[in-house]
Amino acid sequence: MTFRLSYGDCDPAGIVYYANYQRWMERTHTEWWFLQGLRFDDLPSRLGVAVVTRAASAEYERTITLFDQIECRLYATSVGRTSFTMRGDFIREDGTRASTATLTLVCVDPHMPEKAVPVPPPMRRLLRSGSAGR
Repeated sequence: MTFRLSYGDCDPAGIVYYANYQRWMERTHTEWWFLQGLRFDDLPSRLGVAVVTRAASAEYERTITLFDQIECRLYATSVGRTSFTMRGDFIREDGTRASTATLTLVCVDPHMPEKAVPVPPPMRRLLRSGSAGR
């Protein structure tokens, strides 16, 4: 996904507010799944799972400011039995990386969210296919 920073993305100094990277990562990975035909709100009825976030992190390398254009390049970095990790590289217009964010997500029983269940085969195939790449 590519977008341009607006006033709401920045602090009073015009520099991106650090927590926005997680918001953008969530938006990018949710959009990717949507474009693959898998909406997270439909997963309980379609595949018998819900997906919850287990961990989120970000590393900040370069500043981005008001009106900068950013591209988030999404990758599936690991696929386990019940969880998977997505990485988003946030790339500035000059081609340099501004930040890297990660999300580790776990498939759970929709009726017992404390119980992890295996990643369903359709999701596993998409994650392993490299389709999450740019």
